Amino acid sequence: MEFTELMAWGSALGLGATLLTDCVGFLRQGVAATHGFYCLVGRWVGSVHCQGVFHDDIRTTPPVRAEAALGWAAHIGLGLVFGMAFAVLFGAAALRSPQAWQGLSFGVLTVLVPWLIFQPFFGWGVAVARAPEPWKLRLRGLITHAVFGLGLWLSAVLLNRLIT
Repeated sequence: MEFTELMAWGSALGLGATLLTDCVGFLRQGVAATHGFYCLVGRWVGSVHCQGVFHDDIRTTPPVRAEAALGWAAHIGLGLVFGMAFAVLFGAAALRSPQAWQGLSFGVLTVLVPWLIFQPFFGWGVAVARAPEPWKLRLRGLITHAVFGLGLWLSAVLLNRLIT
């Protein structure tokens, strides 16, 4: 499998996994809560140029124009990047013969990105340490990223059935 084909597969897996994760998120916490969080992501993206990377608390940063669209685009884009990273890490064999453990383990590891990068940027500390109930939020993050990982695996299974 050529690199461009590997990236196309990875993008498709990332998109499928992101869609599944969003559907489960809507069912778990509702559309308003999910959308509200991605507005904060968009606020961060849209304010980096004038506020800097680190915020005291992203919720107190003034809203930016089109923050919802920015947040959702960043969320979907990161899902695509994670899908491509999965494809590179596990290779063509994992795409042709997907194993649940690969998707699940990769998905769980991706929780390190928000814990170690985005949550500190948002002013919430490493792994939401500054939140009122950090362990509850950490567990929610692990579940969300495990669902994403299962979505990678399910997407690979579905793509294989469609193509072969």
